Amino acid sequence: MKFLTIIVSALVLYAQTANAADKISYTEEMYALGTVCGQGLACKSQKYHQFELLARALVVSKAANDQMQQEGMQRYNAGKVDAFMAMEERKFADCDTVREEFDNQKIFQSVLYSDGRIKLYDGTMITPRHPYKAAELYVKDREAFIKADAAYKKSVALAKKNAQNAKQVPLYDAQYESIAKQF
Repeated sequence: MKFLTIIVSALVLYAQTANAADKISYTEEMYALGTVCGQGLACKSQKYHQFELLARALVVSKAANDQMQQEGMQRYNAGKVDAFMAMEERKFADCDTVREEFDNQKIFQSVLYSDGRIKLYDGTMITPRHPYKAAELYVKDREAFIKADAAYKKSVALAKKNAQNAKQVPLYDAQYESIAKQF
């Protein structure tokens, strides 16, 4: 899927650009990162949880202050939701291609240290403004993931059932016939 390749290429270009004036903004980068993550989630990539951990570390480490970090996380989550919903609207078409491209990203060659530092695949070291325990950023909880997926599917099924069982009330305009005869 070319869309995923374009997003990943944008992230690679961002990471390799030295001049701050040439970079995309922090919030734009976080949205792009969330978009890639949402596609991996939608296509049930085996490397999704590893990506999520690295992405959250980037959100925290690249933020200049707490407010920027909060905005970055909101944009990241918005990108993830938008991408997931877009894949869902397309009925998860091309998921095999998306999953393959997602699993082969260079970001997986990055190293996340326990204090929050990140050594990117190109050798760039990103140091957070405050050391933190990187393992606490994202905890892979398979049971919570399964329960959330089941709750989502249940709510979709209930909505479809309610729509099918809704009483169909014909809508009549009492004056329609008299008006229609005028034309």
